[in-house]
Amino acid sequence: MTYHAQCSCGAVQLAAEGEPLVQCYCHCNSCRSLTGSPVNTPVLWPRASVRFVSGEDKVRRYSKSGHREGGTLSCGVCNGLIGAVLPEADLFDIFAGLLSDLDFKPTVHINYENSVLPIRDGLPKLKDMPEEWGGSGEFLEE
Repeated sequence: MTYHAQCSCGAVQLAAEGEPLVQCYCHCNSCRSLTGSPVNTPVLWPRASVRFVSGEDKVRRYSKSGHREGGTLSCGVCNGLIGAVLPEADLFDIFAGLLSDLDFKPTVHINYENSVLPIRDGLPKLKDMPEEWGGSGEFLEE
């Protein structure tokens, strides 16, 4: 299966091959400040599974840490967010709202310690990130 995503104006288009590794809700401060939303909806694939179909030359990168290969991606034409590259975990995050052909089914909340909008949905709530992504792997109560 190939999933497709694009920015608001369509200048930047992505294709993700295969099923995502995880679909989740993110409550981190970075996602909130970038999106202006209390919760983000990352859909994560291995970086090697995601490619630019068009508009890669129009992509702008922003990284708080200054990491050359990581950070948030946006379109230089419409300023629409596209997703983020997480080099430490070798993952590519495409925001769920941009994936026109994905049935979004989150399985976990991440960075729930920063939540400003508690969501009582029965899904596991990770304090920060899974251990394999450099987090504590600790779960919080709903």
